[in-house]
Amino acid sequence: MLKLVSLFTVTLFLQAQAYRDPIRLTHGPMLGKPTSSSVAVWGRTSEPGEFIVKFGTEPSQLAHSTLPAKTEIDRDNTGVANLIGLKGDTRYHYQIFVKDNPHGLPGTFLTLPSAEESRNPKHNPKGLFNFRFEVGSCANQNPLHGIGHRSPVYENLNQDWADKTHFHIMNGDWLYEELRTYPSEAWRLIQGQDALPPTVKTMPSIVGVWENYKLYLSRGNELAQWHRNVPSYFTFDDHELVNDIWGSAEIGKRHRRTVFRDIGTRAWFDYLGWANPVEHPRRVHAARGKMTAGSKLLVDSSTDFTKLPIDRMGTLHVHWGTPEAGVNNLKFDNDDGHKNSYVYQITKVIDAHTLELHMPAKVSDEVTYSIGRSSFGKFRVANCEFFLLDTRGSRDMHDVANRGKEGVSMLGKTQREWLLKSMKE
Repeated sequence: MLKLVSLFTVTLFLQAQAYRDPIRLTHGPMLGKPTSSSVAVWGRTSEPGEFIVKFGTEPSQLAHSTLPAKTEIDRDNTGVANLIGLKGDTRYHYQIFVKDNPHGLPGTFLTLPSAEESRNPKHNPKGLFNFRFEVGSCANQNPLHGIGHRSPVYENLNQDWADKTHFHIMNGDWLYEELRTYPSEAWRLIQGQDALPPTVKTMPSIVGVWENYKLYLSRGNELAQWHRNVPSYFTFDDHELVNDIWGSAEIGKRHRRTVFRDIGTRAWFDYLGWANPVEHPRRVHAARGKMTAGSKLLVDSSTDFTKLPIDRMGTLHVHWGTPEAGVNNLKFDNDDGHKNSYVYQITKVIDAHTLELHMPAKVSDEVTYSIGRSSFGKFRVANCEFFLLDTRGSRDMHDVANRGKEGVSMLGKTQREWLLKSMKE
């Protein structure tokens, strides 16, 4: 009987696969990385595939096309196309196409002015120009602790500023935690996949963060309209990761929220961080490794640590491992996580597959671990330089009893040195 049930289940799955709807755009477009001659367009498809963007200066004459953008299952079927060869300070119109058919709503954007075209040998030798940008943060759609699903801010921005603004900076809290316990198996079935991709297999809680982003884009009509028509840059604050995440670089720290850093960061780059220039583009490294009680060694036969830029990466986290790891609820701030779940300092690369950590493991087990990435970057427009900082990923634990405590940093040593050096240049 069990064999018959299993066979029936497999048959249903194969039939579902055979009759899946054709690939389509599910979310997007969104705009990012604006310059005087280029812009990037983000989209998400219903399954792994490709899309292109057709564009032009008239909505009825989209005579130019991008190279195909690949959407990858390990990034929740998201991808980015690059529009190049654009004219400065010019309004363009565009449309995403999937398999030669238009998908999603059309969009428009204004390129930045060109320094070369603005330059005058006598009156403006540096090619400076005026431009408009907008900065915002904290767009809570959760009615439990926000104003609800309506977005008056984006309604006003779309009405008054979308056609006048060259770019937008979303300075954190683009989303607030919802759907964070979404089952990875349900996600797999919806994507029509035979198996979980490596990212989800290693970090199943990332699915809930992906779903959180999709919910905000689907429900936030005014938000989606804004991002469709105004290029953006982004920083993340706490809610893109988990509310009030603290001490991600505090060696020896043990807390559920603290070690959710890399799961949230990985999802943020898939949905928003792609739009930013970054100093170090390497993704979060996440994998499985073995730890032995009383030993400081972490062994991972699938990773060659000698090929990782450990000196430019963050602290090592062993993940909490519960389904509620990324939920914004105090009742889950308990000690139910994996016994080895702490913030670790990497003290030495022993060999290709072995790291020495600053303290020994509590128990012997195979664990999920990750090593933080750098998420900061900068860009320049005319004579203005913008620094996009990460104030969560390398943050020390604050001391409420000694707020002026020496050596405590929101940026971490690497980012702080980069910022000071860059500001002097």
